[in-house]
Amino acid sequence: LPIRLSSPAALHFPPSERNSLSPVNPPAMDDISSRYEIPRTAEFLRGRAYTRVALQFPDELLKDAPAVARALRAELGGGAKLFVMADTAYNSCCVDEVGASNIDAQCVVHYGHSCMSPTSNLPAFFVFGKAPLDISLCCRSLLDCSRESSKPVLVLCGLEYAHALDDLKRATMELCKSDCQNSEIHYAEVLCSEMSPSSSSTAEEQCSQSNGSTHNDGLPADNDDLATLVNNCCNVEGSTRKYNLGGLTWRVSTDEKMDDYLLYWIGQDNSAFANIALTFNKCDIVRYDTAANQFSRDVSHLMKILRRRYYLVEKAKDANIVGILVGTLGVAGYLDIIEQMKNLIKTAGKKSYTLVMGRPNSAKLANFPEVLVNSNCLFCFSYVD
Repeated sequence: LPIRLSSPAALHFPPSERNSLSPVNPPAMDDISSRYEIPRTAEFLRGRAYTRVALQFPDELLKDAPAVARALRAELGGGAKLFVMADTAYNSCCVDEVGASNIDAQCVVHYGHSCMSPTSNLPAFFVFGKAPLDISLCCRSLLDCSRESSKPVLVLCGLEYAHALDDLKRATMELCKSDCQNSEIHYAEVLCSEMSPSSSSTAEEQCSQSNGSTHNDGLPADNDDLATLVNNCCNVEGSTRKYNLGGLTWRVSTDEKMDDYLLYWIGQDNSAFANIALTFNKCDIVRYDTAANQFSRDVSHLMKILRRRYYLVEKAKDANIVGILVGTLGVAGYLDIIEQMKNLIKTAGKKSYTLVMGRPNSAKLANFPEVLVNSNCLFCFSYVD
């Protein structure tokens, strides 16, 4: 069997990374308009005069696709052809530029969970959804964590909860004043909900340039791959370091390290949380479960995945033949990454070959006995799906 950097089953994430865009019962039209941000989407499409638009839905939201398409068509008033895309070739968190190109789409509207990976050719508009959040309970939990910790708190969240951050800030400030509590709490912001190939390429180049004064946040020497990832999502701007990761952005003083902060995550235990937890694995991390309305400090299951990843990296170093598994055809720069990997493998005196397949799984990969290295988006950097 091929050696993979980890197993998808090991993560035990909720099926299809479900978010609360998808209710138990079919939503009414007013609810559709609000949940799927129909007016804002129509304004974006009208402003750029797009006439062929692809609507990309993950599997769990497909049942709402006809209603969303009807509502969007009615809001646009004609003049634009809408195409619903489903069963994406790779990960539903990435913009499916391959599928969109088959219908000559000028733009992709991406719904639901997203990794915000930069696009190569097409502009994209993201609708994250508005997951419900009990502001009062979350605020209390946040302040309790702040009181228990001597560290400043950095609040991060799944993108579906970003709409509630302003309300959470206000509620936290008011509660701090009433309780005479002085807490140092910082909040991440959503990087963007619109993306064009030109701007995303620029952002990618900026993120991938490692500034000489950028720190690797105290990661030990054997964490070279994660230290590189931390540096690649961080830029030094004057007296601050700006982080961009998973669609979120925040700033930290150059006099501080990420280790100095308590990370407070609002959302599900999914690949977005795993991306944060594994990248900043030396930080104290708390996850607020929005369904149970309580926080948890247990991230041991992710640390096990991290240790297994290091073990398999060492196994890959001993391989004579390495297969490069192309996990995406839409993320900007994927060809450059594959070429870099080929050059590294050749320099190490090993042989390589490239595999391109839709929906990779264990049954397909079992036909290739060599070590496989997966080239994928950030949300899938820890496992092959």
